Amino acid sequence: MILDGKVVAKNVEETVKMRMEEFNKKYSIKPVFKTLMVGNDPASEIYARSKIKNMRKFGIDAEIIQMDSSISTEDLISKIDELNVDKNVHSIMVEMPLPKHIDRERVIRKIDPVKDTDGQNPFNLGLLLSGDESHVPSTPMAVIKMLEYYKIELKGTDVCIINRTQVVGKPLAMLFLNRDSTVTVCHSKTKDLNEKTLKSDIIVVAVGKPKFLIDNMVRENSTVIDVGINSIDNKIVGDADFESISKKASISPVPGGVGAVTTMLITLQVIENAFREIQ
Repeated sequence: MILDGKVVAKNVEETVKMRMEEFNKKYSIKPVFKTLMVGNDPASEIYARSKIKNMRKFGIDAEIIQMDSSISTEDLISKIDELNVDKNVHSIMVEMPLPKHIDRERVIRKIDPVKDTDGQNPFNLGLLLSGDESHVPSTPMAVIKMLEYYKIELKGTDVCIINRTQVVGKPLAMLFLNRDSTVTVCHSKTKDLNEKTLKSDIIVVAVGKPKFLIDNMVRENSTVIDVGINSIDNKIVGDADFESISKKASISPVPGGVGAVTTMLITLQVIENAFREIQ
């Protein structure tokens, strides 16, 4: 089975429309979203513009604030402070990756937890740790939404996540644990990775290496969610060998998989943030 993210994104879109309709009935303003783009990373720019386009389609006032790649951590934090206190701004995001001289952790910690669009502030990650999923990073939640939409059993299943970042692996592990899955988190120092993937009902891969996950690492009738994004000969591909794995397991494609759902969930989070900020 191919797990089509576009179909799941359409499903989330219905919730976006409903919540936007409720917002419009209650308030005479638009939800306002600002994303900070430092430098000109081509992939980040494409992704940021895609988010902005999607939000504007639903009536959100969305804008990219372009900042020079030489900006200091302090000046970037100053801009975030300015947006934090601006009552007309409801949702803030910082596009990744940041230039190497910027202190990413200091920047993320400065975003007001209520305005934090992608749930990366430590306060919001702490809420997730305690079981509160009101402010969850969008990519991990997109993985869960896809599995739930296709009615793939999570309770009691063995899950292998090949990623340990706080953007994907760590929050995703908590989301699976909240649903009674048994989770193994793997990374570059993991020994006998094949042994762990072959024992798993669900594999989530996000390592940034094309064809990292191949068919002999995946057991029959399991499920693979590919979160990787790589460019080969101007073509976007994931981390899994889609052609071979799709013959023996359910798999999400790249493009058209997790990314489509993530974009829609970010849009939904902006609306939810606006409700919270105004209230």
